[in-house]
Amino acid sequence: MAIDRRVARTRRALYDALVALIRRKPYEEITVEDILREADVGRATFYAHFTSKDDLLERSLDRLRDLLLAAQGYGETAPFPWDRSWSPSRVLFEHIAEFADVRFALSGGRGGPILRDAVDRVLAGVFRAAMPREVAGSLPRELVVLHIVSTVNATLRWWLEHHPDMSAAEIDALFARLLTGGLPEASCAFFLRPAALAAGRRTGAGSIPGITGSPPSGPAPER
Repeated sequence: MAIDRRVARTRRALYDALVALIRRKPYEEITVEDILREADVGRATFYAHFTSKDDLLERSLDRLRDLLLAAQGYGETAPFPWDRSWSPSRVLFEHIAEFADVRFALSGGRGGPILRDAVDRVLAGVFRAAMPREVAGSLPRELVVLHIVSTVNATLRWWLEHHPDMSAAEIDALFARLLTGGLPEASCAFFLRPAALAAGRRTGAGSIPGITGSPPSGPAPER
């Protein structure tokens, strides 16, 4: 059901007010009164839409949901402009880049977990709605959804904490490789096949027996 335009304008004003305030002061110091003043909205109007400042922060991620749905062709318009040649994943990383300073400002305080949980909720909901039921194959569908969400989170954390200089396009390309190409088998064999790794260490071989080469014959050489 489409949201009434007046309701949408009010919520957008409140979302924008909260973002502007987060960019100026710590989240813990922001009050509902600050938000009302910034958005030029009355108290009764605020509480007709949201229960608290935390509720406003959490539900501000509904704009990300709308953006992803629009990028997938499920929405007629999006709350932000984007190049229609972009994939939904590219749209996601471009959006994160636009608000990276807000995420950073919230990371050390109480708003950080609220934001992370809201992003996870939005992503999981979008993936569940868009993913055909048969694509998971023999894997549990919900496990596949959670795997994609966790891969997004790992990519975001690596990007924002270690390589913030990389562009959204570069990160999107890495994410696609990680998600669709998987990992080289030898890179995770140490966790999945510890016995094979131990044998590889004993032989001093450059490859892991049973993974990238043949198992050694006879006893392992003494060191």
